[in-house]
Amino acid sequence: MAILLTLMAVGLFLLASLFWLWMLVDCAMNESGDGSDKLVWIIIIVFTHFIGAVVYFLFRRPRRFEGTNSPQSRRGIYPSPPPRP
Repeated sequence: MAILLTLMAVGLFLLASLFWLWMLVDCAMNESGDGSDKLVWIIIIVFTHFIGAVVYFLFRRPRRFEGTNSPQSRRGIYPSPPPRP
């Protein structure tokens, strides 16, 4: 029984660490460079580990997908379609 609990704890720790790393890389690669938002979020994620990653995932990351703050919309990677005749 103790071995099972240990394996579950190690697995949970690995999943939490992978999630933390994913959010850290996501923030570093996709967060806008305007102002100090990127730096503040990276500091929050690094120093609060899993809690910071969850906060970033729930509150900041969805805002990027609204289109107002996405790097793709600022760089013009996805141009608007041509007008219809």
